[in-house]
Amino acid sequence: MRGIIIYERESAEKNKSYINWYMDKFKEAGISLELVMTDETDYGALPDFAVVRAMRPDITKKLEGLGVRCFNNGFVSEIGNDKALTYEYVKKNGIEIMPVYNSIDDISEYPVVIKPACSHGGDRVYMAESRERLISLLPLYTDGYVIQALASDKGKDLRVYVIGGDIVTAMLRRSDKDIRSNFSLGGSAEVYNLNAEEIHMVQRITELFKPDFAGIDFVFHNGRPVFNEIEDVVGSRMVYTYTDIDIVDIYVKYIIKCMQNIREDKL
Repeated sequence: MRGIIIYERESAEKNKSYINWYMDKFKEAGISLELVMTDETDYGALPDFAVVRAMRPDITKKLEGLGVRCFNNGFVSEIGNDKALTYEYVKKNGIEIMPVYNSIDDISEYPVVIKPACSHGGDRVYMAESRERLISLLPLYTDGYVIQALASDKGKDLRVYVIGGDIVTAMLRRSDKDIRSNFSLGGSAEVYNLNAEEIHMVQRITELFKPDFAGIDFVFHNGRPVFNEIEDVVGSRMVYTYTDIDIVDIYVKYIIKCMQNIREDKL
């Protein structure tokens, strides 16, 4: 069995040790895993599976069309990496989100949050306290944007890590300096124990997307979590910093089991 792990070139440089963890764990199982950059993806010499660590639904879908099992799949990559599509999809399926404004003229109350339609890690997520401030920010979003009502509990959010439909752990993130509580941006984090209602909410979202490995993020509004986004290419630094969970090991074992099931089904 042969696999590839796909990265954008710049991201691969920043995540060398993380990539090596994957390679070492697959090697222990007797499976070859090769690092492939997005700009060097070879659609001729096809692997058995691809661990896609880049927000590139075009690559994922092309590989899937050629019979390669991708983790995550093309649906998660396409919908999860476009916040406008994500909000449309989950709202249609009864998941509560903070209100989304289709245009500036629809906004009845400030402040609001503006963010790129396709991004992660808190990139260009800003609070606009007025119409004038919002208009001044628009030139930053040549690749599309989403405007949302601001959750009441600023600088606080929840990330739930899921693998194959199972909740691995949940982390509460806080920042007293920014509406963005991302750990990578200097926010603090701690393990969070989900209650029964929150577990049910995560399970509903997981069933909608069926991700192999993802982070499901919630903001807090009036003290309770409201769905914010699903991270297709989710980072794991918080998990390794604050827990003894080896989440890469769990994911690798999950991938191997999935591939074994596929092989057995073909027999």
